[in-house]
Amino acid sequence: MNKIACLLVLMVLVNFSISAQAEASKWYFGINAGLDFSTGNPIALTNGELVTDEGCATISENNGDLLFYTDGITVWDKQHNIMPNGTGLTGDSSSTQSAIIVPKPGDVSIFYIFTVDDLAGPNGLRYSEVNMTLNGGNGDITNQKNIELNAFTTEKISAVKHANGIDFWVVTHDWNNNNFLSYQVTTAGVNIVPVISSVGEEHGDNGLDSKGYLKISPDASRLALASWSGNSVVEIFDFDNTTGIVSNPILIGNGFFSTGPASGAYGIEFSPDSNLLYVTDQNFLFGFTTSRLFQFDLTLSTANDMINSVTTLYDDSGTNTILGALQLAVDGKIYIARAQEQFLDVIENPDEIGFASNYSQNAVSLGNRFCGAGLPPFISSFFNFSIITQGTCLGQGTEFSLNSNTEINSIIWDFGDGFTSTETNPTHYYQNAGSYTISAEINAPGETFYITNIVTINNFPVANTPEDMYRCDDIENGGYQFFDLSTKDSEIYNLPGVNITYHLSEENAIDNIDPLETNYENISNTQTIYVRVQNSLSPDCFDLTSFQLHVLETPISSEDIVYLCTNESVVLSAGEGFDYYNWSNGETTESITVNTTGNYAVEVINSLQTSQGEITCAANRLFTVVESDEALITNVEVTDWTENDNTISVFVDGIGDYEYSLDNVTYQDESVFSNLLPGEYVVYVRDKNNCGIVTQEVYLLYYPRFFSPNGDGVNEYWQIEFSDSEPDNEILIYDRYGKLLAQIPPNSLGWDGTYDGAKMPAADYWFKIKRPGKNKVYTGHFSLKR
Repeated sequence: MNKIACLLVLMVLVNFSISAQAEASKWYFGINAGLDFSTGNPIALTNGELVTDEGCATISENNGDLLFYTDGITVWDKQHNIMPNGTGLTGDSSSTQSAIIVPKPGDVSIFYIFTVDDLAGPNGLRYSEVNMTLNGGNGDITNQKNIELNAFTTEKISAVKHANGIDFWVVTHDWNNNNFLSYQVTTAGVNIVPVISSVGEEHGDNGLDSKGYLKISPDASRLALASWSGNSVVEIFDFDNTTGIVSNPILIGNGFFSTGPASGAYGIEFSPDSNLLYVTDQNFLFGFTTSRLFQFDLTLSTANDMINSVTTLYDDSGTNTILGALQLAVDGKIYIARAQEQFLDVIENPDEIGFASNYSQNAVSLGNRFCGAGLPPFISSFFNFSIITQGTCLGQGTEFSLNSNTEINSIIWDFGDGFTSTETNPTHYYQNAGSYTISAEINAPGETFYITNIVTINNFPVANTPEDMYRCDDIENGGYQFFDLSTKDSEIYNLPGVNITYHLSEENAIDNIDPLETNYENISNTQTIYVRVQNSLSPDCFDLTSFQLHVLETPISSEDIVYLCTNESVVLSAGEGFDYYNWSNGETTESITVNTTGNYAVEVINSLQTSQGEITCAANRLFTVVESDEALITNVEVTDWTENDNTISVFVDGIGDYEYSLDNVTYQDESVFSNLLPGEYVVYVRDKNNCGIVTQEVYLLYYPRFFSPNGDGVNEYWQIEFSDSEPDNEILIYDRYGKLLAQIPPNSLGWDGTYDGAKMPAADYWFKIKRPGKNKVYTGHFSLKR
């Protein structure tokens, strides 16, 4: 009888080990959201009844079939009906980890739902028992309901397999102290006396400080928690799954995480190999939210090295994203809650350090359901023994390995297509695309494990090399143009089932980071664009190709006015260096000669021969030919007789646009010259349209105010200055009584101060000048000095 009992217990234990991971294959969370991992890749479930802001928990059978799920208050069975006694649990949907579900060792029908209140509330840590034999096999809560274990507990709870391979540890953190509480779940039930470890930071102050996740690593060697709000920190500890003791704290704070009344580190998760820690951080400030995702390397020798190993995998930089829970899944990937959104993010390769971990946003659709901040936690040991696959593309070798720290004596792999292997890390080549059930029989010291997984082999997309893209330049953009990259999609791969992204570098395309907007403006000319064609079901199945963006030099459209001088011709030039010229008069040369006014148009074209044919960039130029001619000077008026305030006014006729000068160097638009000294001038009138210059001499007259005919050779004569320029002038000299004393010719030396040979006395004398050419008479007076 004892042998039979032992055999039954062993059968139960082996059965649990066979498919332990499958118990985490169904998830229900958020606003009626869910995921099914039982076929390998996560598939959205839309039949859930659960609505929660944060906390939730789900458990499935060892074959992956759903058993029940809860938000810590209400329990729904596998038919999505509320269990008859399944309400009134003392968790809270706003508690970070409102519940976790742990099977009773040795009994496949009994499960315990451990719940924690929100904001360190008085309901604290309690548990309720579910018996799956009740309610027609759909399960019910027994009279062991809301059994108190500890009052005023933080919103943190996690579970892991005991070192004996049978029992479990359920771990939480007390409130207003630094105590960890580890409760052992055995074949006898829940031991209500915890193992207490007083270590690390005290958790207290206000209820918001109780928020944030607590996780134990899959190999049960470490424990980590996030403390949200206030003095936000992350703590990492050693965990002993033999004794339940928590020890050796490492504190990560010092400005890593957002602090404030509603900010801080929140989500926590270990990589499958337990070597890396991932943390999400939230910052709620002035109604706006930012989030970050960090990775820490726990393999380093010192605490400082671990802290300094931080890699910021994501910083939303103002996109108002709320990253919440992190949860390891049966496919070996870590999924990330995006609160109030219809997608989950994923860390594709969480065992890889830094950006090689391949964080991907909006990677999993929830089928129009919305996520909250939380995801269902599971017993960490579910993920200690798992099959890891690399390379799921048809035609490439698929590599298999185990994620486990357990010593392995031997292993038999079954690849699901009739082939097997006894290698520890085999590589197998599948002949057809599809999903295959992989199993491994693992012989370890003292026990044999059977684990399974689903691998989906996807078709490998072979990308076509597209033609280059060409755009004509726009002078205002200086060689930069927008290209619609999406127009290349069908040319690159014309079948469904792929994601096509465009990148600046081959490295970015390989790593699938920083995809370009498809309405893209080039940053150089010529520029290479790299394309990633990825099977939409498998990020590992991708091909690369590339093409170039060219911005061609484009002629500039213009409108010019060209002046044609009367009775001449003019050359119209469209500019050198273009490939084609099409004039409106039928000519095809770079320039034409015309002798009539009117409008002339030319199309100038640059062309490039490509594999797509001739690419042309054209512009139109318009020439308006207008007649112009040199000026006709009709009159020049002068105002003179002053020392320095004389003027010349020029009057012209003509069809041109004229300008004026007195030195043929400096021209002005005004036809009047002022402030001139007496003297000889030449007036220049120039057509601005280069149709000629006409000139006319002009003289400004002036008379001396005195003369002294005393024989010293200085000022011996009186004469009108520049009078010889007007030989028709009549110059008469009078004494003060009006007596005519002399009439002097304009081209003579002038008056010598005598009358009938007699010297006239020193006095003032008057003159009159008649200027027939000007039809004017001028008078004045001067002094004779002896």
